Amino acid sequence: MKDKLATALLLVVLATSTYAQTGFAFLEIPVGARESALGGAGVALVGSPTAAAHNPAALAQLRQTSFAAQSTRHFGDTRGEFFALGIKTKRLTIAPHFWGTRVPDIEYRTSPTREPISEFDATYAAPGVAFAWKMVKDLSAGVTVRYLYSDIHLETSEGWSSDAGVMWHAANKPLTLAAAVNHLGNVNAYSVEDVKLPTTLHAGATWRHALGQAGALLGVAEAAAVQENTPRYSGGIEYQAPEYLALRVGYVAGLEAQGLSFGAGLHYKHFRVDYAFLPYKEELGEGHRAGLGIDF
Repeated sequence: MKDKLATALLLVVLATSTYAQTGFAFLEIPVGARESALGGAGVALVGSPTAAAHNPAALAQLRQTSFAAQSTRHFGDTRGEFFALGIKTKRLTIAPHFWGTRVPDIEYRTSPTREPISEFDATYAAPGVAFAWKMVKDLSAGVTVRYLYSDIHLETSEGWSSDAGVMWHAANKPLTLAAAVNHLGNVNAYSVEDVKLPTTLHAGATWRHALGQAGALLGVAEAAAVQENTPRYSGGIEYQAPEYLALRVGYVAGLEAQGLSFGAGLHYKHFRVDYAFLPYKEELGEGHRAGLGIDF
């Protein structure tokens, strides 16, 4: 039972699977059903505009203009959305995107009562745009800027954040290396407490191993140093069938409420559909993330 504002704030933190214990914690929820199924390791993955939330440098590796959308459901009625359009040009890849989370119908009380004084929603939003370019043949770089806004009952906060990343990716090599710093910026304080962004340094790699006519295996690994929080280590394995299907399993260490993750993907011509299942610990239930990708 959510009976006062402090409980509402705690709910928002728990809804993010105990990621950052700072303000705007939803920014630490991995974007992309594929990335989520692989333990949240996305800094070195290529192929989708969801890279705008992990490492903007990976957008330079898009082969064509693409669209990505994700819907996230945590326990209870908590919902999250992410939309991005990766626009491929001759020199740049530009990715406008929207990232948000909403916890509806939170009951507000100032003392133990049967009926609440009122109900309210807790909302977070982060629209932004990412830019990526190839510095040399196999090395790319990228930056992202976002406007941040939150509204929790009578409390609001707004500000800005930025990401920056680099990636080494050669089309004819199995190894990809990448690093990014995310959520640098500043936001206004709430009336009763300061707000700190979950600034994070990510470094990771992927390794692809061909299986001949049986398809391929992709291994991913990532380490994340989070400001004022426990470091995270994540990774996973993706089996890529010759056509249509991908199966995924991942794990993340450093989170109290999350460990294993599972998922699958279907791709046909210019369309991709991905799904991730996250069994939370601490009796928090389960999370579901579904994504759609379209190449133009």
